[in-house]
Amino acid sequence: MAPGPSRGRRRAAVLGRLLVVCVAAWLNLGWSPATIRRVAWSAVEFFPPDLERQVRRHHRRFDAGIERGLQSPPAWRAGLPGSLVAALKAQVEGCVSDLNTPVPLEDLVEELGVLAVRVLDANDPLAVDHSDPREPSYAAEYSRYVTTILDRVRLVYYGQDEDLIRRRKLDGAVDGTLVRSRELYPFVGAEFYRTGSLRSWNQFDDRSVAFGVAAVALSHAMTDLANLVAYVWQGGGGLVPAPQPTPTGHTGPTVTLALEGGFPERERPRDARRAVPATKIVLPQP
Repeated sequence: MAPGPSRGRRRAAVLGRLLVVCVAAWLNLGWSPATIRRVAWSAVEFFPPDLERQVRRHHRRFDAGIERGLQSPPAWRAGLPGSLVAALKAQVEGCVSDLNTPVPLEDLVEELGVLAVRVLDANDPLAVDHSDPREPSYAAEYSRYVTTILDRVRLVYYGQDEDLIRRRKLDGAVDGTLVRSRELYPFVGAEFYRTGSLRSWNQFDDRSVAFGVAAVALSHAMTDLANLVAYVWQGGGGLVPAPQPTPTGHTGPTVTLALEGGFPERERPRDARRAVPATKIVLPQP
Protein backbone atom coordinates (compact mmCIF):
# COMPACT_ATOMS: atom_id res chain seq x y z
CA MET A 1 0.00 0.00 0.00
CA ALA A 2 1.49 3.35 -1.03
CA PRO A 3 1.90 5.99 1.68
CA GLY A 4 -0.75 8.71 1.72
CA PRO A 5 0.03 12.30 0.77
CA SER A 6 0.38 13.46 4.39
CA ARG A 7 2.69 10.59 5.28
CA GLY A 8 4.76 11.27 2.16
CA ARG A 9 5.08 14.95 3.08
CA ARG A 10 6.16 14.07 6.62
CA ARG A 11 8.76 11.65 5.32
CA ALA A 12 10.07 14.26 2.88
CA ALA A 13 10.25 16.83 5.69
CA VAL A 14 12.21 14.43 7.90
CA LEU A 15 14.62 13.60 5.08
CA GLY A 16 14.97 17.29 4.32
CA ARG A 17 15.88 18.11 7.92
CA LEU A 18 18.37 15.22 7.96
CA LEU A 19 20.03 16.53 4.82
CA VAL A 20 20.24 20.06 6.23
CA VAL A 21 21.81 18.83 9.46
CA CYS A 22 24.30 16.62 7.65
CA VAL A 23 25.32 19.36 5.21
CA ALA A 24 25.59 21.86 8.08
CA ALA A 25 27.77 19.42 10.02
CA TRP A 26 30.03 19.02 7.00
CA LEU A 27 30.37 22.77 6.63
CA ASN A 28 31.06 23.13 10.34
CA LEU A 29 33.93 20.66 10.67
CA GLY A 30 36.53 21.86 13.15
CA TRP A 31 39.56 20.27 11.48
CA SER A 32 40.85 21.57 8.16
CA PRO A 33 42.39 19.23 5.55
CA ALA A 34 45.83 20.52 6.61
CA THR A 35 45.11 19.64 10.25
CA ILE A 36 43.88 16.17 9.34
CA ARG A 37 46.92 15.42 7.19
CA ARG A 38 49.34 16.69 9.84
CA VAL A 39 47.87 14.54 12.62
CA ALA A 40 47.46 11.50 10.36
CA TRP A 41 51.14 11.58 9.43
CA SER A 42 52.13 12.18 13.04
CA ALA A 43 50.30 8.97 14.00
CA VAL A 44 52.36 6.93 11.51
CA GLU A 45 55.29 7.11 13.92
CA PHE A 46 53.26 4.95 16.33
CA PHE A 47 52.06 2.34 13.80
CA PRO A 48 53.37 -1.24 14.13
CA PRO A 49 56.92 -1.03 12.70
CA ASP A 50 56.33 -3.33 9.71
CA LEU A 51 53.26 -1.36 8.69
CA GLU A 52 54.91 1.99 9.33
CA ARG A 53 57.57 1.08 6.77
CA GLN A 54 54.89 0.23 4.20
CA VAL A 55 53.09 3.55 4.77
CA ARG A 56 56.28 5.55 4.33
CA ARG A 57 57.20 3.52 1.26
CA HIS A 58 53.77 4.12 -0.30
CA HIS A 59 53.27 7.61 1.09
CA ARG A 60 51.49 8.86 -2.03
CA ARG A 61 48.86 6.16 -1.60
CA PHE A 62 48.37 7.18 2.04
CA ASP A 63 47.84 10.77 0.91
CA ALA A 64 45.46 9.56 -1.81
CA GLY A 65 43.42 7.79 0.86
CA ILE A 66 43.30 10.93 2.99
CA GLU A 67 42.03 12.86 -0.02
CA ARG A 68 39.36 10.23 -0.68
CA GLY A 69 38.27 10.44 2.94
CA LEU A 70 38.02 14.22 2.75
CA GLN A 71 35.81 13.91 -0.35
CA SER A 72 33.39 11.48 1.34
CA PRO A 73 29.65 12.27 1.35
CA PRO A 74 28.81 14.82 4.06
CA ALA A 75 26.71 12.37 6.08
CA TRP A 76 29.68 10.00 6.39
CA ARG A 77 31.67 12.71 8.16
CA ALA A 78 29.00 13.76 10.68
CA GLY A 79 27.72 12.37 13.95
CA LEU A 80 24.05 11.63 14.48
CA PRO A 81 21.90 11.97 12.47
CA GLY A 82 24.84 11.42 10.14
CA SER A 83 26.48 8.03 9.69
CA LEU A 84 30.07 8.71 10.83
CA VAL A 85 30.06 5.88 13.38
CA ALA A 86 28.89 3.31 10.84
CA ALA A 87 31.35 4.63 8.24
CA LEU A 88 34.24 4.44 10.73
CA LYS A 89 33.47 0.88 11.82
CA ALA A 90 32.93 -0.24 8.24
CA GLN A 91 36.29 1.22 7.23
CA VAL A 92 38.08 -0.56 10.08
CA GLU A 93 36.51 -3.92 9.32
CA GLY A 94 37.05 -3.39 5.60
CA CYS A 95 40.77 -2.89 6.20
CA VAL A 96 40.91 -6.09 8.29
CA SER A 97 39.13 -7.97 5.50
CA ASP A 98 41.51 -6.54 2.87
CA LEU A 99 44.51 -7.67 4.89
CA ASN A 100 43.12 -11.19 5.12
CA THR A 101 42.10 -11.42 1.42
CA PRO A 102 44.91 -10.32 0.90
CA VAL A 103 45.17 -7.18 -1.23
CA PRO A 104 48.47 -5.53 -2.25
CA LEU A 105 49.88 -3.65 0.72
CA GLU A 106 49.86 -0.37 -1.17
CA ASP A 107 46.09 -0.74 -1.56
CA LEU A 108 45.78 -1.29 2.19
CA VAL A 109 47.90 1.81 2.82
CA GLU A 110 45.44 3.90 0.80
CA GLU A 111 42.51 2.53 2.80
CA LEU A 112 44.34 3.45 6.00
CA GLY A 113 44.46 7.02 4.68
CA VAL A 114 40.66 6.95 4.41
CA LEU A 115 40.52 5.52 7.93
CA ALA A 116 42.64 8.42 9.18
CA VAL A 117 39.96 10.91 8.10
CA ARG A 118 37.22 8.87 9.78
CA VAL A 119 39.18 8.83 13.04
CA LEU A 120 39.98 12.55 12.91
CA ASP A 121 36.30 13.30 12.27
CA ALA A 122 35.28 11.16 15.24
CA ASN A 123 37.64 13.23 17.42
CA ASP A 124 36.37 16.55 16.02
CA PRO A 125 33.83 17.95 18.51
CA LEU A 126 32.18 20.06 15.80
CA ALA A 127 31.74 17.03 13.53
CA VAL A 128 30.26 14.83 16.26
CA ASP A 129 27.84 17.21 17.99
CA HIS A 130 25.61 19.88 16.46
CA SER A 131 23.48 20.95 19.42
CA ASP A 132 24.77 24.52 19.70
CA PRO A 133 22.68 26.76 17.40
CA ARG A 134 25.55 29.28 17.37
CA GLU A 135 27.94 26.75 15.82
CA PRO A 136 27.72 28.07 12.22
CA SER A 137 28.93 31.46 13.45
CA TYR A 138 32.24 30.16 14.82
CA ALA A 139 32.96 26.83 13.09
CA ALA A 140 35.02 28.26 10.24
CA GLU A 141 36.85 30.55 12.68
CA TYR A 142 37.73 27.59 14.89
CA SER A 143 38.97 25.57 11.92
CA ARG A 144 41.27 28.43 10.87
CA TYR A 145 42.45 28.88 14.44
CA VAL A 146 43.41 25.21 14.87
CA THR A 147 45.33 25.27 11.59
CA THR A 148 47.37 28.26 12.81
CA ILE A 149 48.43 26.58 16.08
CA LEU A 150 49.59 23.24 14.67
CA ASP A 151 53.27 24.15 15.05
CA ARG A 152 52.71 24.98 18.72
CA VAL A 153 50.51 22.07 19.78
CA ARG A 154 52.45 19.29 21.50
CA LEU A 155 50.68 16.15 20.33
CA VAL A 156 50.69 13.40 22.93
CA TYR A 157 50.49 9.66 22.29
CA TYR A 158 48.64 8.04 25.19
CA GLY A 159 49.70 4.45 24.54
CA GLN A 160 48.07 1.23 23.40
CA ASP A 161 44.41 0.50 24.09
CA GLU A 162 44.53 -3.03 25.46
CA ASP A 163 40.77 -3.53 25.23
CA LEU A 164 40.83 -2.65 21.56
CA ILE A 165 44.02 -4.33 20.40
CA ARG A 166 44.27 -7.39 22.64
CA ARG A 167 40.60 -7.97 23.46
CA ARG A 168 39.22 -6.80 20.07
CA LYS A 169 36.58 -4.48 21.57
CA LEU A 170 36.03 -2.16 18.62
CA ASP A 171 32.58 -0.89 19.64
CA GLY A 172 33.83 0.24 23.04
CA ALA A 173 36.76 2.12 21.53
CA VAL A 174 34.59 3.96 19.00
CA ASP A 175 31.90 4.75 21.56
CA GLY A 176 34.54 6.12 23.93
CA THR A 177 35.86 8.44 21.23
CA LEU A 178 32.41 9.84 20.51
CA VAL A 179 31.67 10.40 24.22
CA ARG A 180 34.94 12.28 24.62
CA SER A 181 34.23 14.51 21.62
CA ARG A 182 30.75 15.36 22.88
CA GLU A 183 32.16 16.30 26.28
CA LEU A 184 34.60 18.74 24.64
CA TYR A 185 32.05 20.25 22.26
CA PRO A 186 30.42 22.85 24.60
CA PHE A 187 33.78 24.40 25.48
CA VAL A 188 34.41 25.59 21.93
CA GLY A 189 31.25 27.69 21.68
CA ALA A 190 31.67 28.92 25.25
CA GLU A 191 35.13 30.28 24.42
CA PHE A 192 33.94 32.12 21.32
CA TYR A 193 31.07 33.72 23.29
CA ARG A 194 32.94 34.22 26.56
CA THR A 195 32.30 37.98 26.50
CA GLY A 196 28.63 37.61 25.55
CA SER A 197 29.18 38.21 21.86
CA LEU A 198 31.13 36.42 19.15
CA ARG A 199 34.89 36.86 19.40
CA SER A 200 37.49 36.40 16.66
CA TRP A 201 40.03 33.60 16.95
CA ASN A 202 42.72 36.28 16.77
CA GLN A 203 41.85 37.12 20.38
CA PHE A 204 42.82 33.64 21.63
CA ASP A 205 46.22 32.85 23.06
CA ASP A 206 47.84 29.53 23.92
CA ARG A 207 46.25 29.56 27.40
CA SER A 208 42.74 29.69 25.97
CA VAL A 209 40.19 26.92 26.31
CA ALA A 210 40.09 26.71 22.50
CA PHE A 211 43.79 25.84 22.43
CA GLY A 212 43.36 23.24 25.16
CA VAL A 213 40.42 21.57 23.44
CA ALA A 214 42.38 21.32 20.18
CA ALA A 215 45.48 19.93 21.90
CA VAL A 216 43.52 17.26 23.77
CA ALA A 217 41.28 16.28 20.86
CA LEU A 218 44.10 16.07 18.32
CA SER A 219 46.30 14.07 20.69
CA HIS A 220 43.51 11.59 21.22
CA ALA A 221 42.93 11.47 17.46
CA MET A 222 46.58 10.60 16.85
CA THR A 223 46.43 7.92 19.55
CA ASP A 224 43.13 6.50 18.33
CA LEU A 225 44.41 6.23 14.77
CA ALA A 226 47.56 4.42 15.88
CA ASN A 227 45.49 2.02 17.98
CA LEU A 228 42.91 1.31 15.27
CA VAL A 229 45.67 0.68 12.75
CA ALA A 230 47.25 -1.74 15.24
CA TYR A 231 43.83 -3.42 15.55
CA VAL A 232 43.71 -3.80 11.77
CA TRP A 233 47.27 -5.10 11.52
CA GLN A 234 46.80 -7.65 14.27
CA GLY A 235 43.47 -8.72 12.77
CA GLY A 236 45.34 -9.73 9.63
CA GLY A 237 48.04 -11.62 11.53
CA GLY A 238 50.54 -8.77 11.71
CA LEU A 239 52.84 -8.29 14.68
CA VAL A 240 51.89 -5.56 17.14
CA PRO A 241 54.75 -5.14 19.63
CA ALA A 242 53.89 -4.90 23.30
CA PRO A 243 54.08 -1.37 24.73
CA GLN A 244 57.35 -0.24 26.22
CA PRO A 245 57.76 -0.92 29.95
CA THR A 246 56.68 1.82 32.34
CA PRO A 247 57.98 2.47 35.85
CA THR A 248 56.86 0.19 38.66
CA GLY A 249 53.65 1.44 40.21
CA HIS A 250 52.62 3.48 37.16
CA THR A 251 48.85 3.24 36.67
CA GLY A 252 48.01 5.88 34.05
CA PRO A 253 48.47 5.80 30.28
CA THR A 254 51.87 5.75 28.65
CA VAL A 255 52.48 9.30 27.45
CA THR A 256 54.87 10.12 24.63
CA LEU A 257 55.34 13.56 23.12
CA ALA A 258 55.35 13.79 19.35
CA LEU A 259 56.40 16.48 16.86
CA GLU A 260 59.40 17.48 18.93
CA GLY A 261 63.07 16.58 19.08
CA GLY A 262 65.93 17.29 21.48
CA PHE A 263 65.43 18.67 24.94
CA PRO A 264 63.31 21.68 25.90
CA GLU A 265 65.35 24.88 25.93
CA ARG A 266 65.45 25.12 29.72
CA GLU A 267 66.98 21.65 30.02
CA ARG A 268 69.73 22.04 27.46
CA PRO A 269 73.33 22.03 28.74
CA ARG A 270 74.84 25.47 28.44
CA ASP A 271 78.37 24.43 27.47
CA ALA A 272 77.93 21.13 25.68
CA ARG A 273 76.34 19.77 22.57
CA ARG A 274 72.84 18.40 22.91
CA ALA A 275 72.61 14.64 23.25
CA VAL A 276 69.69 14.56 20.82
CA PRO A 277 69.72 17.04 17.92
CA ALA A 278 66.61 19.08 17.25
CA THR A 279 64.36 17.62 14.57
CA LYS A 280 61.34 18.82 12.65
CA ILE A 281 58.92 16.49 10.94
CA VAL A 282 58.75 17.06 7.19
CA LEU A 283 55.74 15.44 5.56
CA PRO A 284 56.25 13.58 2.28
CA GLN A 285 55.30 15.55 -0.81
CA PRO A 286 51.72 14.74 -1.96
